[in-house]
Amino acid sequence: MRKAKQKKRGHHTRNRKKIIWIGTEGRNKTERLYFSHFNQMNTKYVIHFAKGNDTDPYKIATAVSASMGLPKDREKGDRAFCVFDTDVDPKKEKNIQNALSYCKKQGIETIYSNPCFEIWYLLHYTYSTRAFRKNEEILNALMKYVQNYQKNQDYFEILFPNIYTAIKNAKRLEQYHAENNHTEEMTCNPSTQIYKIVELFVSDQSK
Repeated sequence: MRKAKQKKRGHHTRNRKKIIWIGTEGRNKTERLYFSHFNQMNTKYVIHFAKGNDTDPYKIATAVSASMGLPKDREKGDRAFCVFDTDVDPKKEKNIQNALSYCKKQGIETIYSNPCFEIWYLLHYTYSTRAFRKNEEILNALMKYVQNYQKNQDYFEILFPNIYTAIKNAKRLEQYHAENNHTEEMTCNPSTQIYKIVELFVSDQSK
């Protein structure tokens, strides 16, 4: 008489992917369109976006915290990021500091771009320490490389061939600001930390 092989209930043979929770500013889709492409890569991570439509960095951070099941999700290797722009706006500085304080307590990693997310795009093509007085200056500079650039459009395929150049340039800017004692987010103009998320998906391919 054959003995039937019984499967253990609740036993999973495949490990779940670790979740990267990202909260972005709700006024445009630029960041979400960009980051969503990384879910098509064969890595150990998958990106989930926090719900919310706010542009206030503090409210973005609280949306991230509400979306993921802290602290259990972190024990599984999940990570959370609050992504925001400084916008060269002194009025935004207090909100940024509140967000930084909240994120530190909650274990959420902060990722800022000064003055805006498009500095990450620009670093795919060129390196410069020139400070930008307003976001429009970044967009105009980017149009020299990406014709007719518009926000809320998908440019991932155009940008990706230069992604390692962007990572290198972003780190180079970070070093420049450190050497010049620029320690506050509002003084690190231009700069972006977007590479810290991107490297989770492409670092293995760069070796």
